[in-house]
Amino acid sequence: MDALWHEVNEEEKEKIRKEARNLLENFSSKINRIKLKVEKKEAQLPREKGDGWQTPEEFREIFFANAPFVEDELIVAERGKWKR
Repeated sequence: MDALWHEVNEEEKEKIRKEARNLLENFSSKINRIKLKVEKKEAQLPREKGDGWQTPEEFREIFFANAPFVEDELIVAERGKWKR
């Protein structure tokens, strides 16, 4: 019955905080012990040039019409808005 929803009192909140803190500390100490090997990648061969991607001519108009804010034919977007 412990898993069912119920009001959490201050004693339970403090117990949850301590358990969460212990879990995070144990996890972070284990993560710190991991040694990662960084492999150097070989240089990639240059791609062959082609005609590129062909899009319909009305694509640009539709693309800018759907953008929330356009300035000098550039889409202006807020950085990190989704983080809030």
